[in-house]
Amino acid sequence: MKTKTPDMLTMSMNTDQLNPADDQALLEVVKELVAIPSTLHNVAELHRALDFIAEMIWQQRSDITIERFESNGKPSLLAYRGKQRPDKFHIILNGHVDVVPGSPEQYKAVIRDGKLYGRGVYDMKAACVVLTSVFCEFVSEVPYALGLQIVTDEENAGKDGTAYQIKQGVSADFVICGECGRAPSTHEIANEAKGVALTEIGFHGKSAHSAYPWEGDNAILHANHFIQAVHDIYPKPAEEYAGTLVSVTSISGDSGAHSKIPDYAEIRLVFRYTADDPNFKTKKRFKEFIQSIDPEATIVSINDFTSPIYADPNNELLIELKEAAEKVEGAEFKLVRRHGTGDGRFYGDIGNQACEFGVAGAGAHSDNEYITLAAFTNYLATMRSFLSRTSAVPLITQQNTSHLFSRTLFGKKKSKKD
Repeated sequence: MKTKTPDMLTMSMNTDQLNPADDQALLEVVKELVAIPSTLHNVAELHRALDFIAEMIWQQRSDITIERFESNGKPSLLAYRGKQRPDKFHIILNGHVDVVPGSPEQYKAVIRDGKLYGRGVYDMKAACVVLTSVFCEFVSEVPYALGLQIVTDEENAGKDGTAYQIKQGVSADFVICGECGRAPSTHEIANEAKGVALTEIGFHGKSAHSAYPWEGDNAILHANHFIQAVHDIYPKPAEEYAGTLVSVTSISGDSGAHSKIPDYAEIRLVFRYTADDPNFKTKKRFKEFIQSIDPEATIVSINDFTSPIYADPNNELLIELKEAAEKVEGAEFKLVRRHGTGDGRFYGDIGNQACEFGVAGAGAHSDNEYITLAAFTNYLATMRSFLSRTSAVPLITQQNTSHLFSRTLFGKKKSKKD
């Protein structure tokens, strides 16, 4: 599909400015967003989920520009105050509203035993709702350029959302991705996440009758030898491991008949690499690494090669985020490196610093995906505290949010009588 140019939409609505919601009102908003089955191939629902976020903004702000992007049918938005996009944002709040497929009942979010269950609630619609709410609350209060970036393709490599926007000139000093961690802990911020190199490699051999293997050269054996050599360098760990990892996700070498030795085989490898691994310093160095293992191997494609997410532990904004979280939780937060990664990695490619910090829960992509209600409340409080600290304005407390933001599934404001 032909890539579309951004559609600039500047809202000038004459609605009352709405104060940010409390956690209970926002939980209802999360439920409505979860009800939208915004999966990869359901393009209409991807648009509907993104429009849901846009409507949240429009109901609360009349001075915000929502810049629309679309690439390969995947929409995304970027919101900021004023009519002109800043040359560089100071802080971007990044989230995605696309989810992996689920059963019909998973799109009906339910509260049970202090948890909110539902498809995408943990990864990461709850965080998107919070980030949108705090963006609306603080965007006109902070003395710097604050942006909200919501995409619909993070679960499908992110190239048509965050990466596409970056190609259109979007950048930031510091990015907070509302990504969930793997463990159900509120006490960590990922200031690092491994880079990704996804490659397909081909191997050539010589066909022969399977009864006379000495007359041929089995391409699958070449592929197997390569796999073993890679695992000699990066062994499969028996437990959690902080270094570079490699996984074989596909191997093919069908000769077309049981009695024929294949003359071609292909494998797919996914490397999760650390910033200090010399084999991944550049794409050129990565190609040289592959060729050093087997000079006759053919690099069919490199579908993804993106830098690790990284935020310097001494980054002032990271320190303020950590301190805000610790004050809310009453516990020490650790800076950690995650094995998986999100869209923040694209900012690493242009030298921006990013971290991952989302709502605690568990079961991402599973039948029992959930967030804890306590974690949701704490995440909202932390993000508000963080932005109030970086904006030099008083923190709006729970006591003075009397006229709360609320909505129905179709985005209509509820009357005060409701």
